Amino acid sequence: MHLKKILTVLLAMLITVGVDSLHTSAQGPMPSEIAQDMLSIDAFAVPYNFPETNTEDAVIKTALNVRSSTVQIQVGKQYGTGNIISINSEKIRILTAAHVVQKWDNSESNYVIFFNGKVADANLDTIDDYYDAAIISVETAALEPYDLMNLRRVTLDYSVMSGFDKQKDERVIALESNHLVNAKEVQTYNYYGNDTGIAGKYIYGPVINPDILVVDYGYKMIYTKLAAHSGMSGGGIFDINGHYVGILVGGSDTGETVGVRLTDIKPLLSMSEH
Repeated sequence: MHLKKILTVLLAMLITVGVDSLHTSAQGPMPSEIAQDMLSIDAFAVPYNFPETNTEDAVIKTALNVRSSTVQIQVGKQYGTGNIISINSEKIRILTAAHVVQKWDNSESNYVIFFNGKVADANLDTIDDYYDAAIISVETAALEPYDLMNLRRVTLDYSVMSGFDKQKDERVIALESNHLVNAKEVQTYNYYGNDTGIAGKYIYGPVINPDILVVDYGYKMIYTKLAAHSGMSGGGIFDINGHYVGILVGGSDTGETVGVRLTDIKPLLSMSEH
């Protein structure tokens, strides 16, 4: 059949049936269904990055990978950082430094800001009595399914530390957020996290000593050359691949930081899972 004849037949069909009676539809899974599927198979893990060289491009890729696991924590007038360590149908658990949550008294002023700017009230779950570490949580229902889908959790792989301790010229990464007073009222929101100011900056530098006794704390820590800033306490220290190796808890005016080693808080993390 010639093209002209085909078009004539189709036009006749449209006139007969009526354009208004022709409908098109696209059907697919709803965000709530996708989020539920992700919860059922725990599909929230931060992807790893395995660059051939430790270039800044590799650092940027790793920083982007871990960004959606990073939150800012507000406790009264104080603030810090944390990282999501688990997401299930009931709650989102966040690891941070104990000193960030030490004034956790007024529940109305305790909340977290996710990387997309979403603000949610938080609960204090547990504090380590020895190491500077704590776990807080947010009810999963506080987030819409389409926001939940974009979150990621860090993988707590304790076996990484043995290689990290032996690796020479190791580079580490930490993320930094802007801070807004009265964030519940003024914090911007963006589905993709654009211009929210949460975990939008990164710092990186060499490991000076991965396992050194720090007298001020009384235990061995990760000692790095990172120019950390106020508000970064409680955030993760990551290797170039994106492995979580410790909690940033202190810094100096000379650009040096210390962190609680992941392996040292294994009891805390194991206990909080039950």
